[in-house]
Amino acid sequence: MARFHPVVWSLLAGTFLSRVATYMTMPFLAIYLYKSKGMDADWIGAVIGISFLVGVASSFWGGMISDRYGRYPVMILALLGWALTFLGFAYAESPFAFFLISALNGFFRNIFEPVSKALLSDMTSIEEQATVFHARYLAINAGAALGPIAGVYLGSAQTAAPFFLTAGTYGFYLLIILLLQARWPQASVRQKEAPDETAITVKQALSVVISDQVFCAFLIGMMFLTAAYAQMESTLVQYMGSAPGFTDGVRLFSYLVTANTVAVLLLQVPVLRLARRFPAMKSLQLGTVLFALGLFGFGLFKSLVPLLFCMVLFTVGEILCFVMSEVFIQELAPEHAKGTYFGASGIPFLGQSIGPWFGGYLLKLLGFAEGHLVFGVLAGMTLLAIPLFNVAQSRLARHTRIARQENRSKKTKKRVKDTIDEVFGK
Repeated sequence: MARFHPVVWSLLAGTFLSRVATYMTMPFLAIYLYKSKGMDADWIGAVIGISFLVGVASSFWGGMISDRYGRYPVMILALLGWALTFLGFAYAESPFAFFLISALNGFFRNIFEPVSKALLSDMTSIEEQATVFHARYLAINAGAALGPIAGVYLGSAQTAAPFFLTAGTYGFYLLIILLLQARWPQASVRQKEAPDETAITVKQALSVVISDQVFCAFLIGMMFLTAAYAQMESTLVQYMGSAPGFTDGVRLFSYLVTANTVAVLLLQVPVLRLARRFPAMKSLQLGTVLFALGLFGFGLFKSLVPLLFCMVLFTVGEILCFVMSEVFIQELAPEHAKGTYFGASGIPFLGQSIGPWFGGYLLKLLGFAEGHLVFGVLAGMTLLAIPLFNVAQSRLARHTRIARQENRSKKTKKRVKDTIDEVFGK
């Protein structure tokens, strides 16, 4: 790792710092809005969800504009906007103001993230890219593990002060990028011999979904899973922070978030090693069941140990679903359209926009004392992904069977033609 370019090392350090700062505030935003601002649970879900909705759209073209204008200029503008966004969180008062600022948060986040990954790729040899992105993944999870604990001690659920610290961290990251641009300006634009074939527009993504029935069923199923995953940062934190029966639920929630990131680091390799022995769709279905069991358990228990067990189930489901979904896309996508398929795979994250609102609506409708009902409904919603995955699997099997039949028919016709040619001396 000592051979990494200084730009790479700086981006990895910035990734760690920014994740600590983000997870110091954002996981507690829902409970902060509920307790400090008196916002209704469904409004809180809408505020959390709009960030993901806007992010889905902006992620499609963040990388493309950096190809045109350079990595550094886009990253600088995104970080400046991101820092101002967190200042906005600190000063906002009305629900609409938080709604707008959350939308900007999703916009700048999903502009910055793909461009920073593109710059990492630009500055790394092909042989070292796997190591670099593994290091980035470690930096992300290390920051996500430390951030919530820091957020508890800074009082992120009660005060706006931590938002200033997060904004300052992004301002510091912006300074790092400006220094990198001054020292290594050639990194701002990646010269390519051929146009980028992985760029995708929203129109192209929607075209892929409509034309491929297998992919369409798969994406809708994944939408239910992303909606389930989004409950951790919206519904769960509101519930644990306000439901009767919890003793210091906000601190307990921070332990669960830390457990989630630690479990990802510890379990990813063994879980995926086992999962690769089975078809990707079977792993997705098992992950869906574990997601649902984890969610349902969140509404049943009030003490740390059983909640940690539920979080482990939830995390294993997360690993199986989100990693094996990429394996399934890799298997499904034709060679000439892999970039389009992977670009369109961002569509299911619309579920992360709808999920927080729906979870907040359930809390408002059923009440914070009815956790088993709230999370039971959410678990049931998650399980709706399974019949959609079954549809995708059956249609894929049918398409595969038809393709094999057509291939055998072509081979038979060729053998007949060769035989006739041989008989008649052609």
